[in-house]
Amino acid sequence: MRPATDVPSSEPSKAKSDGTGTNPDGQGRRSPKAELLRVGILLPGETVPTWMKRAIERMVAEADVEVAYLVVNDAAGPDDLSDLLARSLSEEFREYLSCGLDRLRSHPLWSLTGVGRQFGPVPEYRKPKRIETIDGLSDADRIRCRPVPADGFGNRLPDDVAETVGTNTDVVVRFGFGVLKGEFLELPTHGVLSFHRGDLESYRGQPGGLWEFLNDEPTAGVTLQRIGETLDAGEVVVETAVDISDAHTWREVERRQIAACQEMLADGIASLRDPAHDPRTPDSLGPLYTIPTGAEVLRYVGKTAVGRFRTLYALDDVRENQQSEGSPG
Repeated sequence: MRPATDVPSSEPSKAKSDGTGTNPDGQGRRSPKAELLRVGILLPGETVPTWMKRAIERMVAEADVEVAYLVVNDAAGPDDLSDLLARSLSEEFREYLSCGLDRLRSHPLWSLTGVGRQFGPVPEYRKPKRIETIDGLSDADRIRCRPVPADGFGNRLPDDVAETVGTNTDVVVRFGFGVLKGEFLELPTHGVLSFHRGDLESYRGQPGGLWEFLNDEPTAGVTLQRIGETLDAGEVVVETAVDISDAHTWREVERRQIAACQEMLADGIASLRDPAHDPRTPDSLGPLYTIPTGAEVLRYVGKTAVGRFRTLYALDDVRENQQSEGSPG
Protein backbone atom coordinates (compact mmCIF):
# COMPACT_ATOMS: atom_id res chain seq x y z
CA MET A 1 0.00 0.00 0.00
CA ARG A 2 1.62 3.20 -1.16
CA PRO A 3 0.83 6.21 1.06
CA ALA A 4 -0.41 9.46 -0.44
CA THR A 5 2.77 11.22 0.60
CA ASP A 6 4.63 9.18 -2.04
CA VAL A 7 2.64 10.69 -4.89
CA PRO A 8 5.11 13.02 -6.60
CA SER A 9 2.50 15.36 -8.11
CA SER A 10 0.58 15.77 -4.88
CA GLU A 11 0.76 18.05 -1.89
CA PRO A 12 -0.60 15.98 1.02
CA SER A 13 -2.02 17.75 4.02
CA LYS A 14 -4.77 17.36 6.58
CA ALA A 15 -8.18 19.00 6.42
CA LYS A 16 -9.19 20.59 9.71
CA SER A 17 -12.20 19.09 11.43
CA ASP A 18 -13.46 18.03 14.81
CA GLY A 19 -13.95 14.56 13.33
CA THR A 20 -16.95 13.83 15.54
CA GLY A 21 -19.05 12.34 12.76
CA THR A 22 -22.36 13.57 14.16
CA ASN A 23 -25.46 15.04 12.62
CA PRO A 24 -26.07 18.78 13.07
CA ASP A 25 -28.31 17.91 16.02
CA GLY A 26 -25.52 15.84 17.55
CA GLN A 27 -27.29 12.51 17.00
CA GLY A 28 -25.14 10.48 14.61
CA ARG A 29 -26.52 7.14 13.38
CA ARG A 30 -23.22 5.32 12.88
CA SER A 31 -23.09 1.70 13.99
CA PRO A 32 -19.98 1.17 16.16
CA LYS A 33 -19.62 -2.41 14.90
CA ALA A 34 -19.72 -1.63 11.18
CA GLU A 35 -16.49 -1.87 9.22
CA LEU A 36 -15.84 1.55 7.76
CA LEU A 37 -15.85 1.99 4.00
CA ARG A 38 -12.77 3.84 2.79
CA VAL A 39 -13.90 6.73 0.62
CA GLY A 40 -12.04 9.02 -1.75
CA ILE A 41 -13.58 12.35 -2.76
CA LEU A 42 -12.70 14.27 -5.93
CA LEU A 43 -13.24 17.99 -5.34
CA PRO A 44 -13.53 20.87 -7.85
CA GLY A 45 -11.12 23.15 -5.97
CA GLU A 46 -10.24 24.59 -2.57
CA THR A 47 -13.85 25.70 -2.11
CA VAL A 48 -17.09 23.75 -2.55
CA PRO A 49 -20.75 24.84 -2.67
CA THR A 50 -22.63 24.69 0.63
CA TRP A 51 -24.81 21.81 -0.56
CA MET A 52 -21.74 19.71 -1.31
CA LYS A 53 -20.35 20.38 2.16
CA ARG A 54 -23.64 19.25 3.70
CA ALA A 55 -23.81 16.11 1.58
CA ILE A 56 -20.28 15.08 2.62
CA GLU A 57 -20.93 15.81 6.30
CA ARG A 58 -24.14 13.77 6.25
CA MET A 59 -22.32 10.88 4.57
CA VAL A 60 -19.59 10.95 7.23
CA ALA A 61 -22.16 11.11 10.04
CA GLU A 62 -24.51 8.40 8.84
CA ALA A 63 -22.91 6.01 6.36
CA ASP A 64 -20.10 4.33 8.35
CA VAL A 65 -17.26 5.67 6.24
CA GLU A 66 -13.69 6.83 6.60
CA VAL A 67 -12.71 9.55 4.15
CA ALA A 68 -9.21 8.45 3.20
CA TYR A 69 -8.37 10.85 0.34
CA LEU A 70 -9.38 14.30 -0.84
CA VAL A 71 -8.22 14.87 -4.41
CA VAL A 72 -8.37 18.58 -5.25
CA ASN A 73 -8.35 19.90 -8.81
CA ASP A 74 -5.34 22.19 -8.81
CA ALA A 75 -6.21 23.58 -12.24
CA ALA A 76 -9.74 24.68 -11.44
CA GLY A 77 -10.60 28.37 -11.52
CA PRO A 78 -13.56 29.96 -9.67
CA ASP A 79 -16.96 28.63 -10.73
CA ASP A 80 -18.71 31.96 -10.31
CA LEU A 81 -18.31 35.43 -8.85
CA SER A 82 -19.08 34.34 -5.29
CA ASP A 83 -16.39 31.67 -5.52
CA LEU A 84 -13.95 34.27 -6.80
CA LEU A 85 -14.72 36.62 -3.91
CA ALA A 86 -14.26 33.76 -1.44
CA ARG A 87 -10.73 33.22 -2.75
CA SER A 88 -9.80 36.90 -3.25
CA LEU A 89 -6.63 36.27 -5.23
CA SER A 90 -5.42 38.22 -8.25
CA GLU A 91 -4.40 35.01 -10.04
CA GLU A 92 -7.88 33.60 -9.47
CA PHE A 93 -9.36 36.78 -10.95
CA ARG A 94 -7.40 36.26 -14.14
CA GLU A 95 -8.57 32.65 -14.30
CA TYR A 96 -12.15 33.77 -13.71
CA LEU A 97 -12.00 36.22 -16.60
CA SER A 98 -10.32 33.65 -18.84
CA CYS A 99 -12.99 31.04 -18.11
CA GLY A 100 -15.71 33.61 -18.71
CA LEU A 101 -14.26 34.56 -22.09
CA ASP A 102 -13.97 30.90 -23.07
CA ARG A 103 -17.63 30.34 -22.24
CA LEU A 104 -18.62 33.47 -24.15
CA ARG A 105 -16.77 32.29 -27.25
CA SER A 106 -18.23 28.78 -27.06
CA HIS A 107 -21.84 29.71 -26.21
CA PRO A 108 -22.25 33.47 -26.79
CA LEU A 109 -26.04 33.75 -26.48
CA TRP A 110 -26.39 31.38 -23.54
CA SER A 111 -23.48 33.03 -21.71
CA LEU A 112 -25.30 36.36 -21.77
CA THR A 113 -28.18 34.86 -19.80
CA GLY A 114 -25.71 34.03 -17.05
CA VAL A 115 -24.72 37.63 -16.42
CA GLY A 116 -27.74 38.24 -14.20
CA ARG A 117 -27.09 35.05 -12.28
CA GLN A 118 -23.46 36.05 -11.70
CA PHE A 119 -24.29 39.45 -10.24
CA GLY A 120 -27.57 38.54 -8.59
CA PRO A 121 -27.93 37.14 -5.06
CA VAL A 122 -26.19 33.81 -4.58
CA PRO A 123 -28.55 31.03 -3.44
CA GLU A 124 -27.66 29.79 0.01
CA TYR A 125 -26.95 26.26 -1.23
CA ARG A 126 -24.40 27.59 -3.74
CA LYS A 127 -22.40 29.79 -1.39
CA PRO A 128 -18.75 28.63 -1.44
CA LYS A 129 -17.19 27.01 1.62
CA ARG A 130 -13.53 26.20 2.07
CA ILE A 131 -12.59 22.54 2.39
CA GLU A 132 -11.26 23.15 5.90
CA THR A 133 -14.81 23.88 7.11
CA ILE A 134 -16.12 20.41 6.22
CA ASP A 135 -16.61 18.29 9.33
CA GLY A 136 -15.30 14.73 9.47
CA LEU A 137 -12.22 14.98 7.26
CA SER A 138 -9.49 15.21 9.88
CA ASP A 139 -7.79 11.95 8.83
CA ALA A 140 -8.02 12.46 5.07
CA ASP A 141 -4.85 12.83 3.01
CA ARG A 142 -5.18 15.72 0.60
CA ILE A 143 -3.74 15.41 -2.91
CA ARG A 144 -3.62 18.31 -5.34
CA CYS A 145 -3.27 17.45 -9.00
CA ARG A 146 -4.27 18.56 -12.47
CA PRO A 147 -6.49 16.47 -14.75
CA VAL A 148 -4.98 14.90 -17.86
CA PRO A 149 -7.03 15.35 -21.07
CA ALA A 150 -8.42 12.02 -22.29
CA ASP A 151 -8.67 10.94 -25.90
CA GLY A 152 -11.73 12.43 -27.57
CA PHE A 153 -13.19 14.28 -24.59
CA GLY A 154 -13.12 14.20 -20.82
CA ASN A 155 -10.29 13.84 -18.33
CA ARG A 156 -8.17 11.23 -16.60
CA LEU A 157 -6.45 11.45 -13.24
CA PRO A 158 -2.64 11.32 -13.32
CA ASP A 159 -1.56 7.67 -13.25
CA ASP A 160 0.13 7.86 -9.85
CA VAL A 161 -2.87 9.54 -8.23
CA ALA A 162 -5.29 7.12 -9.88
CA GLU A 163 -3.34 4.11 -8.61
CA THR A 164 -2.92 5.40 -5.07
CA VAL A 165 -6.53 6.49 -4.59
CA GLY A 166 -8.17 3.78 -6.67
CA THR A 167 -6.42 0.82 -5.06
CA ASN A 168 -6.75 2.09 -1.49
CA THR A 169 -10.46 2.97 -1.40
CA ASP A 170 -13.75 1.09 -1.44
CA VAL A 171 -15.55 3.82 -3.34
CA VAL A 172 -14.79 7.26 -4.79
CA VAL A 173 -17.25 10.16 -5.01
CA ARG A 174 -16.73 12.52 -7.94
CA PHE A 175 -17.59 16.17 -7.33
CA GLY A 176 -14.85 17.59 -9.56
CA PHE A 177 -12.51 16.91 -12.51
CA GLY A 178 -15.27 16.97 -15.13
CA VAL A 179 -16.13 13.91 -17.22
CA LEU A 180 -13.79 11.18 -15.96
CA LYS A 181 -12.47 8.33 -18.08
CA GLY A 182 -9.84 5.64 -17.83
CA GLU A 183 -9.04 2.55 -15.77
CA PHE A 184 -9.42 4.54 -12.56
CA LEU A 185 -13.20 4.09 -12.81
CA GLU A 186 -12.76 0.35 -12.21
CA LEU A 187 -10.16 0.44 -9.44
CA PRO A 188 -12.22 1.16 -6.28
CA THR A 189 -14.20 -1.84 -5.04
CA HIS A 190 -17.54 -0.13 -5.66
CA GLY A 191 -16.39 2.15 -8.46
CA VAL A 192 -16.75 5.91 -8.81
CA LEU A 193 -20.08 7.56 -7.95
CA SER A 194 -21.33 10.82 -9.41
CA PHE A 195 -24.54 12.84 -9.39
CA HIS A 196 -26.59 13.54 -12.49
CA ARG A 197 -29.43 16.02 -12.18
CA GLY A 198 -31.78 14.16 -14.45
CA ASP A 199 -33.31 10.76 -15.21
CA LEU A 200 -30.83 8.76 -17.30
CA GLU A 201 -33.69 7.24 -19.28
CA SER A 202 -35.12 10.64 -20.23
CA TYR A 203 -32.64 13.50 -19.82
CA ARG A 204 -28.89 13.04 -20.14
CA GLY A 205 -26.28 15.75 -20.65
CA GLN A 206 -26.55 19.33 -19.46
CA PRO A 207 -27.53 21.74 -18.02
CA GLY A 208 -29.11 19.71 -15.24
CA GLY A 209 -32.84 20.37 -14.86
CA LEU A 210 -32.99 23.00 -17.60
CA TRP A 211 -34.64 20.92 -20.29
CA GLU A 212 -37.22 19.52 -17.89
CA PHE A 213 -38.06 23.14 -17.03
CA LEU A 214 -38.32 24.20 -20.68
CA ASN A 215 -40.42 21.15 -21.57
CA ASP A 216 -42.90 21.75 -18.71
CA GLU A 217 -42.22 18.40 -17.08
CA PRO A 218 -44.06 17.79 -13.78
CA THR A 219 -41.01 16.13 -12.22
CA ALA A 220 -37.23 16.17 -12.60
CA GLY A 221 -35.00 13.23 -11.84
CA VAL A 222 -31.90 13.09 -9.64
CA THR A 223 -29.53 10.14 -10.02
CA LEU A 224 -26.50 8.94 -8.10
CA GLN A 225 -24.77 6.71 -10.64
CA ARG A 226 -21.72 4.50 -10.79
CA ILE A 227 -20.07 6.03 -13.81
CA GLY A 228 -18.44 4.34 -16.78
CA GLU A 229 -16.82 5.47 -20.00
CA THR A 230 -20.10 6.57 -21.62
CA LEU A 231 -21.49 9.95 -20.54
CA ASP A 232 -24.51 9.72 -18.22
CA ALA A 233 -24.94 6.02 -18.90
CA GLY A 234 -23.80 4.50 -15.61
CA GLU A 235 -25.45 2.10 -13.20
CA VAL A 236 -28.08 3.67 -10.96
CA VAL A 237 -27.19 3.44 -7.26
CA VAL A 238 -29.99 5.70 -5.99
CA GLU A 239 -32.54 7.75 -7.89
CA THR A 240 -35.53 9.93 -7.12
CA ALA A 241 -37.89 12.37 -8.79
CA VAL A 242 -38.69 15.80 -7.39
CA ASP A 243 -41.91 17.71 -8.01
CA ILE A 244 -41.31 20.77 -10.22
CA SER A 245 -44.89 21.30 -11.36
CA ASP A 246 -45.04 24.64 -9.54
CA ALA A 247 -41.39 25.65 -10.08
CA HIS A 248 -41.53 28.91 -12.03
CA THR A 249 -37.80 29.25 -12.75
CA TRP A 250 -34.88 27.00 -13.59
CA ARG A 251 -33.19 28.20 -10.40
CA GLU A 252 -36.10 26.79 -8.39
CA VAL A 253 -35.82 23.47 -10.24
CA GLU A 254 -32.12 23.42 -9.39
CA ARG A 255 -32.81 24.19 -5.72
CA ARG A 256 -35.16 21.22 -5.41
CA GLN A 257 -32.78 18.86 -7.20
CA ILE A 258 -29.84 19.98 -5.05
CA ALA A 259 -31.89 19.44 -1.88
CA ALA A 260 -32.36 15.83 -3.00
CA CYS A 261 -28.63 15.44 -3.71
CA GLN A 262 -27.80 16.49 -0.15
CA GLU A 263 -29.80 13.56 1.19
CA MET A 264 -28.96 10.94 -1.44
CA LEU A 265 -25.20 10.64 -1.03
CA ALA A 266 -25.34 9.07 2.44
CA ASP A 267 -28.16 6.76 1.36
CA GLY A 268 -26.28 5.69 -1.75
CA ILE A 269 -23.03 4.95 0.09
CA ALA A 270 -24.92 3.02 2.78
CA SER A 271 -26.66 0.91 0.12
CA LEU A 272 -23.28 -0.42 -1.06
CA ARG A 273 -23.16 -2.54 2.12
CA ASP A 274 -26.41 -4.30 1.28
CA PRO A 275 -25.68 -7.54 -0.61
CA ALA A 276 -29.26 -7.54 -1.88
CA HIS A 277 -28.85 -4.12 -3.48
CA ASP A 278 -27.34 -4.11 -6.95
CA PRO A 279 -26.93 -0.87 -8.90
CA ARG A 280 -29.46 -0.91 -11.72
CA THR A 281 -28.54 -0.71 -15.39
CA PRO A 282 -31.05 1.60 -17.15
CA ASP A 283 -33.40 -0.20 -19.55
CA SER A 284 -32.74 2.52 -22.10
CA LEU A 285 -30.90 5.82 -22.31
CA GLY A 286 -32.50 9.17 -22.98
CA PRO A 287 -31.30 11.73 -25.52
CA LEU A 288 -28.09 13.60 -24.76
CA TYR A 289 -28.90 17.29 -24.26
CA THR A 290 -26.40 20.14 -24.56
CA ILE A 291 -26.17 23.88 -23.87
CA PRO A 292 -29.14 25.62 -25.54
CA THR A 293 -28.65 27.82 -28.59
CA GLY A 294 -30.67 30.22 -30.72
CA ALA A 295 -34.43 29.96 -30.28
CA GLU A 296 -34.00 27.69 -27.26
CA VAL A 297 -32.20 30.48 -25.39
CA LEU A 298 -34.96 32.93 -26.27
CA ARG A 299 -37.55 30.44 -25.03
CA TYR A 300 -35.64 30.17 -21.74
CA VAL A 301 -35.48 33.97 -21.36
CA GLY A 302 -39.21 34.34 -21.99
CA LYS A 303 -40.20 31.50 -19.67
CA THR A 304 -37.91 32.82 -16.94
CA ALA A 305 -39.34 36.35 -17.19
CA VAL A 306 -42.88 35.01 -16.86
CA GLY A 307 -41.82 32.75 -14.01
CA ARG A 308 -40.24 35.58 -12.03
CA PHE A 309 -43.36 37.69 -12.47
CA ARG A 310 -45.54 34.83 -11.23
CA THR A 311 -43.23 34.32 -8.25
CA LEU A 312 -43.39 38.01 -7.29
CA TYR A 313 -47.16 38.05 -7.78
CA ALA A 314 -47.54 35.00 -5.52
CA LEU A 315 -45.38 36.66 -2.84
CA ASP A 316 -47.56 39.77 -2.96
CA ASP A 317 -50.65 37.62 -2.44
CA VAL A 318 -49.04 35.95 0.58
CA ARG A 319 -48.15 39.33 2.13
CA GLU A 320 -51.68 40.65 1.58
CA ASN A 321 -53.20 37.55 3.18
CA GLN A 322 -50.87 37.84 6.17
CA GLN A 323 -51.78 41.50 6.63
CA SER A 324 -55.50 40.70 6.37
CA GLU A 325 -55.22 37.95 8.96
CA GLY A 326 -53.32 40.25 11.31
CA SER A 327 -55.69 43.22 11.06
CA PRO A 328 -58.50 43.63 13.64
CA GLY A 329 -61.95 42.47 12.55
